[in-house]
Amino acid sequence: MRPRSIGFGIAVGFVAVLGFASPARASIGVGVQADPVRLGVTAHPGGSYSLPSLFVVNTGTEPEAISVQVKRLSSGPGQAIPASWIRIGSIGEQIQPRQQVLIPLQLSTPGDARPGSYRSDIVVTGSSAAAGSAAGGVRFGAAAATGLEFKIVPGATSSGWLGLPAWKWWLSALVVLLALVVFGIRHTGLRVRIETKSTGGRYGA
Repeated sequence: MRPRSIGFGIAVGFVAVLGFASPARASIGVGVQADPVRLGVTAHPGGSYSLPSLFVVNTGTEPEAISVQVKRLSSGPGQAIPASWIRIGSIGEQIQPRQQVLIPLQLSTPGDARPGSYRSDIVVTGSSAAAGSAAGGVRFGAAAATGLEFKIVPGATSSGWLGLPAWKWWLSALVVLLALVVFGIRHTGLRVRIETKSTGGRYGA
């Protein structure tokens, strides 16, 4: 997996692990990409779009459960993004220390979505079950955030059926039509014969 620029994980606590030697400390941490997640095209009301995947890394020394939420933290222009518009892909139960994952994100805008710029934040929280058990049931965790941005313009969606671009559906329909024509010609016995006739003249002495 290619490395990406990582934001800072916010450590919330440490868990002491007792042993026969000097005490060791297990850290809980999480990092996300520094660059905001931006939709590469303008969205339309009633459309469905695949956002760039979110890069997340476990920066701690313990396996962590990861949760992802969309909420407005930063200030600035733009309307807040409703969390219900963003579908977050499966993460799995835990990610291992130093493990990097890409989390799929899908944007679905309702038909009555207001045009304009939208801005919110994606907040990633990592927590460790081992940390909770070692601290008498208190769960320790860390959090990091990055931006989420896109723009909605008026007009019909160009995303097509099932979220695919309209041109892909036209191309698929054309391929199917050509296949049906070839199939029909072969099974009807139709043959096209092309003859060329050369016109040559006689030349006397």
